[in-house]
Amino acid sequence: MRVMALQGLRGGTGTTSLLAALAESLTQAGHSVLCIDLDPRNQLRLHFNHPWQDDSGWAIAEQADAAWHEMAFSLGERLTFLPYGRGEGIAENLDSAWRDVPDIWSRRLAQLDPQRYDWILIDVPFDHPSHQRQIRRLASLWLTVANADAACHALLAERPVGVNEYLLVSRFSPRSLLQNDLLAIWQRQHDDWLVPCSIHQDEAMFEALAHKRSVIGHRSDSLAARDVQRLAAWLQARGATP
Repeated sequence: MRVMALQGLRGGTGTTSLLAALAESLTQAGHSVLCIDLDPRNQLRLHFNHPWQDDSGWAIAEQADAAWHEMAFSLGERLTFLPYGRGEGIAENLDSAWRDVPDIWSRRLAQLDPQRYDWILIDVPFDHPSHQRQIRRLASLWLTVANADAACHALLAERPVGVNEYLLVSRFSPRSLLQNDLLAIWQRQHDDWLVPCSIHQDEAMFEALAHKRSVIGHRSDSLAARDVQRLAAWLQARGATP
């Protein structure tokens, strides 16, 4: 059972859409996957056609002293997702609990059957340091998702690289001179941790969310879907399979 975290370098990089697509790509390759949403914005469920009105999730279960993993929803034989949930003041209460119990997610994942899932993909919000610190200790792979723009370039200049961390460029447009220039700079400056395949800007990714699906399920023939499939293959080629 491999634990992989995805986190945007900043908001709006397309990390959640990418996680949903990568999960479906891995299931198509024969792996069983559990997706966990740690973002209080509770957006991951939208990619799996989950009813907007349903507020249930692992955070809601924890507030009610219920089993956190019983809030998971199965999408076929190989794909399972666990939404964050939605409720008044939940994020603030959980942040406080996380500071008091720094190994809480280690305990939670230990409750899972290691034979049930090949991969656990975790959507880590960029603006919750307590989430990041906990998952850093658990993830054997960490993908930091960035767009080739000036904001991400400035953030990268001040950001230390973690163990088993890789930088993934998302929403890349080869028609943009600025993006091409920044990618060339990153290839020189960050070559040792830059993923060699980028996820291209593709309208199909936005259409997929409108249809409440991942881009793999919505348009498997699209450029973005093929990029995600190459990313999944790259992860497996690096010996990242269980």
